[in-house]
Amino acid sequence: MASPLFADAPSVTSIAQLKELQSKIQKVVSIAQPATVALTSNRTGAWGSGVVVSESGTILTAAHVVQGAKVVVVIFSDGTEASADVLGANRTKDTAMLKIREADTYPYVKIGDSDPLDVGNFLVAMGHAGGYDALRKPPVRFGRLVSKNVGGYFSSDCTLIGGDSGGPIFDIDGKLVGINSSIGEDRKANNHAGVSALKADWQRLEAGETWGSLSSNQLANNDSPILGVAILGSTRQGVLLGEIIPGGPAQRAGIKARDIINRVEGQRVHDGGQLLIELNKFRPGQTVKLKILRGASVIDFKATLARRGDLYKQ
Repeated sequence: MASPLFADAPSVTSIAQLKELQSKIQKVVSIAQPATVALTSNRTGAWGSGVVVSESGTILTAAHVVQGAKVVVVIFSDGTEASADVLGANRTKDTAMLKIREADTYPYVKIGDSDPLDVGNFLVAMGHAGGYDALRKPPVRFGRLVSKNVGGYFSSDCTLIGGDSGGPIFDIDGKLVGINSSIGEDRKANNHAGVSALKADWQRLEAGETWGSLSSNQLANNDSPILGVAILGSTRQGVLLGEIIPGGPAQRAGIKARDIINRVEGQRVHDGGQLLIELNKFRPGQTVKLKILRGASVIDFKATLARRGDLYKQ
């Protein structure tokens, strides 16, 4: 059955449906694994993943995987190696394009659209977790879309680890819908750069342009909704708050430092990553219900989210 978070999402309620879902996942894997590649740079020592999206060897990956590199080594799941030139990158969207130097016919995947995705949609993520391993093919991760964020990003609960960055994430029909961008602390709160936004940059990337700036937090976009708090850490009860930004939504709502956010709109939050994901389901100007623990008290608050760029003016 669907959880409350995915109340309106597709659910599996019978053995027949489970078998059908398994069959779809297997079909996605058969197409995706040969085109999911490991990337490494002799210059920077960085490891990551990518995905081939054309027969001639065009590769999409995350900008941070190839930052500082001009040429990378491409390793296919069968151990075959090739060299690829780094073409362009949009660092703000954490996307980059490469082209394999060696003329050949390569396994590739078809590009879909990320804009039509809805919360709860099934997704299949892949990547060379921990770097290329000759003893296994790229691991397969199955999950759901958790939220759609500003800037073309979306979040999923597919379990990812280091090395998966730059790898592909697919819809249940096997179409590429995103590139693995930033991995959450609990490994089940991950951000992906949507291909719909990437396709808008295609010609610039292909022409070798590089622009934008990388952020350690891909949700730190000027248009993203913000509560106006600093996070001290996590407790068994929820997210422990530090500084409350003067004039921000939290202060106006009456929230204080050392308060613990336990729930956002009824959804339990355990750490800062989950808090960001829940907040990014809303837009600046919208009001959210928060359950706060203050000492021995449990208090319900309402906070109207602000736009990051308005609260943190340059």
